[in-house]
Amino acid sequence: MYIPYFFGILTLSFGLLFLFLKMKRPQTIWLGISFINFLFNFAMIFVVIFLQNDILVPLIIIAVLFTIFIFTMPFLMVGTFLINGIKVIRNEGFKFSNLLSLLFGISVLGYLFIWPSIVDITKNIFLNTVYQFISFNVLYFSFILLCYTVANSLNLMHIRKTKIDYFITLGAGLTGERVTPLLAGRIDKAIELQQKQKHGKIVFSGGQGEDEVIPEGEAMAQYALDQGVNPEIIIKETNSESTHQNIQYSKHLIDLDWRAKTEPKIAIVTNYYHVLRGLMQAHSLGIDCIGYGSHSKFYFSLNAFLREFVAYLQMTYKVHSLIISFVGLILFILYLILQLSI
Repeated sequence: MYIPYFFGILTLSFGLLFLFLKMKRPQTIWLGISFINFLFNFAMIFVVIFLQNDILVPLIIIAVLFTIFIFTMPFLMVGTFLINGIKVIRNEGFKFSNLLSLLFGISVLGYLFIWPSIVDITKNIFLNTVYQFISFNVLYFSFILLCYTVANSLNLMHIRKTKIDYFITLGAGLTGERVTPLLAGRIDKAIELQQKQKHGKIVFSGGQGEDEVIPEGEAMAQYALDQGVNPEIIIKETNSESTHQNIQYSKHLIDLDWRAKTEPKIAIVTNYYHVLRGLMQAHSLGIDCIGYGSHSKFYFSLNAFLREFVAYLQMTYKVHSLIISFVGLILFILYLILQLSI
């Protein structure tokens, strides 16, 4: 009788947490965690009400759809990652950063289909424990990936219309002295946003890599000039070598250019899969800003998003290592107990 109220309290709690984070601290994975939990608990209210009132038809339909999803999703996921992984290698070249989609697909294939078909883990306690540990890691990182994806998507949605004073456009490699199509997409997005509000300046940020002829900031500014952008609204940052430095050095130039007493409104412009990590880097520097994302080809975006997720895990590895180590320790203790009881 009181179960709907329990889920109602959880729904309200996670809903309030989500609203607080969205307004005050959106550049965190907790934005995705709170939103997913809000939706789950909100849905559970109706599930409980339907069960208590013997309204079974909607639940049966949901159960059937969920079952179909559970059985088809692994095949779709493995196929998608394998096909896109091959496309990335064909179109972007063979290097480790382009192998993530393919390796992810192969790993899921091995975990779900190959290992269970060749090894009977039920007859070996050690292998069973190892598989349980791997299963926890798969479920844990899948959940974190889902939350990261949701948080990234929510940071691309801007309810309040804010007039931006500076658009920091992040560099992304060159071909000779020209910007790549991917980088051109970021620049076009920044130009579109600036022209739409008819206000603000664009900071083109990117230093000169070892294999680059000129700094990315120079090439980006030249591309913008070729598109007819007013040179007076262009600021070039040409010394950065990472996303962190992109934002840090760009903010320094903004401070030198800004004349008003209030803080300038800043936005980061990059590809949509890169927005959340860019905002996290900005937050670590004490810079309050929002993010805008440009589009790129799906096969490339999938691999690039995995690369971003791996970079996020590197930023937060201490927390994840602690959780995984704790679960691993518990499973190992249970394994020893089972061994001693035989």
